[in-house]
Amino acid sequence: MPNVWVSADAEMAFSYQKMSVLYQKQHFSYHQPLAPTTLSRQFGRMMSAIAPSIAAFLPPRLLAHVRHVFVDEPDLLVASSWQELESFIRRKPVNVVILDPSADGTLSVGSVAGLLKRYPSLPLIAYVTLHAPAFKAIAQLGRLGLEDVVLHHFDDAPDRFRERVEQVQGNSLTHRVIEELNGSLRMLPRHLFVTIENLFQQPHRYTSALDLAMEGIAIVSVYRNLDAANLGSPKRLLIAAKVLRGFGYLRDPGYSVLDVSIKLGYKTARIFSHHWVSVFGLTPARLRNRLTDDDAVGLVLRWIRAAEDDSTLQDDDEPSAVRVSHRMRQRRRGRS
Repeated sequence: MPNVWVSADAEMAFSYQKMSVLYQKQHFSYHQPLAPTTLSRQFGRMMSAIAPSIAAFLPPRLLAHVRHVFVDEPDLLVASSWQELESFIRRKPVNVVILDPSADGTLSVGSVAGLLKRYPSLPLIAYVTLHAPAFKAIAQLGRLGLEDVVLHHFDDAPDRFRERVEQVQGNSLTHRVIEELNGSLRMLPRHLFVTIENLFQQPHRYTSALDLAMEGIAIVSVYRNLDAANLGSPKRLLIAAKVLRGFGYLRDPGYSVLDVSIKLGYKTARIFSHHWVSVFGLTPARLRNRLTDDDAVGLVLRWIRAAEDDSTLQDDDEPSAVRVSHRMRQRRRGRS
């Protein structure tokens, strides 16, 4: 059976076998060594500032409660059919799906099973009412990979529901890369390392290296800070964040290269493929099922720190940033 998050009253009425949670959050500090409890609070604040992108397919009563719980969520995508839900998953930056197998009025175990098969790395939360048909369906889906269930009226209080979504929507590849960059990130001004953390958490929100510049701070200053910390350039970080997330998506058989390029905010799949080859050496089609997580993280880190000219990296949106990057690389080579 999946994880069923229920109150003590519900557990007295029903006995459920609970599976272990496969994903555990990592707590990182990028400033100074902190006690474990302080680290946990710090990471929690950081994650609460990064809103998960949620897709929901639910009957009206459950949907109304989800809208109430995530009233401040700007990216809540509400599907009206299983087809539209999968379209959201394929083309939108969805981090978690909240669904009811009976969302369209008919119990549809097969539709949920198909999503689990095509998108195994995408967290799915079944949000259901407490009645026998729903739990029979949940038992079947638990054997197919469904891990998380929330019961209406028993364990869907707003704070607890939000916490549950935050727990399942983290990205382990992103956490690994940020942890490896910890030493360099500590050298940056606070606003800049927070921006880079957000970049890796939500790469689809950034379309240009210029997006890393803060209000009142010139993009040249951003380049200088990153260069001094051996973090490459804004453009390399932007591409690294997008390609890393793209690698995570392409591990799932349901996504095409075009799907992933759209999810990440690219105008064309050609530019995404060009960036992928720049980082990994081969095309997405050739590498998607051959590259391990360790290999991907290692290649991304190596590419970020490579002292190479960025002017050959295609990006139609940032000609001025390309020129700045080229000048900074020329200066670095002149100093060496």
